[in-house]
Amino acid sequence: MGPKGYRICWLGSDKDRMHRLFEDARADLGEFFFLPFPGAERKELKQVHPSLFLIDTEGLDGHRKELLRWIVASREVSPRGRVMLLLHNGSNRFVSDALSSGADWVVDKAGHEPAMQFCIRTTIMQHKVEKEMVQCSREGSRKHIFENMIGRSVVMRDLARLIRKCAASQANVLIRGESGTGKELVASAIHRQSGRRGSLVIANCAALLDNLHQSELFGHEKGAFTDAKARRVGYFEAARDGTLFLDEIGDISASTQTALLRVIEGKEFFRVGGTEPIRVNVRVISATNRDLEGRVKRGEFREDLYYRLNGFCLTVPPLRERKEDIPLLAEAFLGRFASRERKRIMGFTPEAMDLLRCYHWPGNVREMENEIQRVVIQSEHERLVPSDLLSSSINVLKSLFPSGAPPKGSLKTRTQQVEAFFIKEALKMHYGNRTRTAEHLGISREGLHKKMARYHIR
Repeated sequence: MGPKGYRICWLGSDKDRMHRLFEDARADLGEFFFLPFPGAERKELKQVHPSLFLIDTEGLDGHRKELLRWIVASREVSPRGRVMLLLHNGSNRFVSDALSSGADWVVDKAGHEPAMQFCIRTTIMQHKVEKEMVQCSREGSRKHIFENMIGRSVVMRDLARLIRKCAASQANVLIRGESGTGKELVASAIHRQSGRRGSLVIANCAALLDNLHQSELFGHEKGAFTDAKARRVGYFEAARDGTLFLDEIGDISASTQTALLRVIEGKEFFRVGGTEPIRVNVRVISATNRDLEGRVKRGEFREDLYYRLNGFCLTVPPLRERKEDIPLLAEAFLGRFASRERKRIMGFTPEAMDLLRCYHWPGNVREMENEIQRVVIQSEHERLVPSDLLSSSINVLKSLFPSGAPPKGSLKTRTQQVEAFFIKEALKMHYGNRTRTAEHLGISREGLHKKMARYHIR
């Protein structure tokens, strides 16, 4: 593995000169280890794996193309390393080529040793800070993960506590929450925490054809209908001794509601076209982003089925109600997609992270996941993600503030300023209609009135 200090790979200068250049930084930044620069072959460079490549062009004038090859190879094998070029009688063309190849600093060494020392010190400090940021981000994310759900907010800690409690019971669970909040993750967490022997089977009720609901849920016998060319095992049978997750439960038809009630109460069902009852021990977890109580009152959803499904109710909070989780989620998604795209990205600039915190996220966690994936595709290796790469719907927040930057102050203050802006914009969009504004914002009319009073909005 070699020495564990700050590794510096040098080329073109004598070792004594290297020591003099780094003497100023040694007291504050710790021990250095100087290593000779190998050939530009990847295998050799990987064995060195330095934190800083320092290339002195003096005496190497005839090898400019080779120097550019070294720069490119250095960035490929050690993306977190930094490349500094000490230039001696270099043309503007060569400086441009060096920067395009991946050099971080190009310094004119003619009589500017203090400038070189400043650049060296700055480069090392940047490297150390970014390394610590990545390490802290990873440790923070691991610390605040519960069953693949990331969050340190009070509402997420309460949700994790309730998941543990209801998982230990046999009650059916109804999960409420807006689209994109992660209701399927909650269902998976309940199943894993329950210790049930069977599988978790997921059925998206909104994706099922109305006339095939019962066939999909309960299966069918060969010849039960025109296209039934073979026996089919339904979701309930596949989830025997396990858990069946019915997503978008509010979308099932009236006839399927009746059949579903029967199997939940009797623990048995018939395949479509079958005559033999099939008994199963299945726990039902359902989820919806609709107002089921309202549908019950309007006669669109069976009241007895609603109470059978709602043995225990969990609500997944929208992302705008747990703003403190945004940095954790953003860094987690960044790490996941950067790994998938085979990129090493250090994180977000402070301005970009401020904008992510301030944004309303109407699409919740799913919207953030898509946003970070798009950002990673556009990002460069080993750079902080700038605010300019964020989508226009997020960048528009810059225009809310006279300075063009996100608001300053505590997270609570900044969140309130942005929340007031979105309320005002929604009211304008709906011509002051408070009922429609509340629906647009995903809050109750009473909640809207309280927020308007708090922010003095008329």
